[in-house]
Amino acid sequence: MSSPSSSLKPAWAYRPGPDIAFHAPAGLRAAQKLAKQAAMVGVNAARTGISETEVEQQVHDYLLSQGAQGIWTITNVGLGENTRVCFPTQGPGTQQAAAQDVLMVDVHPITADGSWGDCTRCAVMGDYPEAAQALKDLERIHYETLAQCRPGMPASELFGLSHERLTAEGFILLDLLGNIGHSLTAGAAYTHGFIDAGNTTPMWGAWAIEPFAQRGEVAVKVEDVVWFGRDGCETL
Repeated sequence: MSSPSSSLKPAWAYRPGPDIAFHAPAGLRAAQKLAKQAAMVGVNAARTGISETEVEQQVHDYLLSQGAQGIWTITNVGLGENTRVCFPTQGPGTQQAAAQDVLMVDVHPITADGSWGDCTRCAVMGDYPEAAQALKDLERIHYETLAQCRPGMPASELFGLSHERLTAEGFILLDLLGNIGHSLTAGAAYTHGFIDAGNTTPMWGAWAIEPFAQRGEVAVKVEDVVWFGRDGCETL
């Protein structure tokens, strides 16, 4: 699967600021539902000996079966040492899953109306207690952070809340640009920047929140999209 040849325009308009819609657009909801399902298809494929490209193929087959029109950036699949890098320049390769391993899958579908989704999930393979605990702890910190989201808060504030908790529990942030996420507007990403220490942009509309961190020898990542609405926030 590749990016569509023609530019699709989502059926919803993005208006940053306090007059943003109360609720997330239906197209965005559908795109994120598809992203979450496809990410789970990827991690459910985890088995000893499977390669990153084989996982990618299963994800793309699922997206096509569900009517996806393409992807807006590559599907990231990481096994073994490749879980330590999640970036558009490193696509899935020939790395195969070991009996004791972590599989990371980051999916970016485009739906028929041009809406974009974004979701990352991980699976721990075999008897690997350090990895299982690291993933459990990262997910807990992630969802505690999501619970602290509020409409219009500065991106830098949310970064600080997450980074403080990650550091306190022994995690080192791995993102190459030093952030825990980015804006996700109507058919575009990064328009309002990243969730990092220097971005004071108020958070309205859709933002992908994706802490990616390492503790010891284990790298893990989890990602959800949050709608920063007029009077509240909702994890899609």
